[in-house]
Amino acid sequence: MCASLLVVEDDQEAAVFLSENLRDDGHEVTVVETAAEAVAALRRMRADIALIDVTLPDGSGLEIVRMVRAGEAGATDIGLIAVSGRAAERDRIRAFERGVDDYIVKPFSYPELLLRTASLDTRLHGRVAAVIAAGPLQINLAARAVTIDGALLRLPGKEYELLVALARDPHKVQMKEDLMERIWGYRNGGTRTLDSHASRLRRRLTERSDGPWVINNWSVGYSLRTVLQ
Repeated sequence: MCASLLVVEDDQEAAVFLSENLRDDGHEVTVVETAAEAVAALRRMRADIALIDVTLPDGSGLEIVRMVRAGEAGATDIGLIAVSGRAAERDRIRAFERGVDDYIVKPFSYPELLLRTASLDTRLHGRVAAVIAAGPLQINLAARAVTIDGALLRLPGKEYELLVALARDPHKVQMKEDLMERIWGYRNGGTRTLDSHASRLRRRLTERSDGPWVINNWSVGYSLRTVLQ
């Protein structure tokens, strides 16, 4: 499940980081740098959620929030998340009074931002966030977020896809050729790429919780086993 996101951020490094990661996680992303550009974008597009930096070069991000809620900048029911370096209670209260749905303080954890975005999207649009659970492991498919015993674990794209493929049926041995076709799009040509990704995934999971986790079954396939199985 993907959402249409508008990112309002004038810091180039932060904007690139958010746009690249959010797109990798399946979202449609539009990035603008100023309040004026944000208002123009909201009037011409139908975003599900806007991530708005409070401090912008041509004004306050909270003015964008006010205009949206007043019907002056596109749909009034869009999800609005304020992103700010200010953590004081008065700053958070002011943002919520203007009409934001959530408030995230910089520097923030990207997995947390991803989960908050998915939670808001689910709440606003009635989308069900499917979760795969296997022992202490949980995968939120909407947010592409993995937790072990409640702790967030960030995985590269292919390792995440491999984990999902194995977690959907943890008792089943998934043939290597099938996994290659599902994740990389081809069956032939060897499985060295799959084996290296499985090894890294096993290491990341084991670092967070005692294994066994990713099991190489007789060198023909992989399965996922958890400490509770």
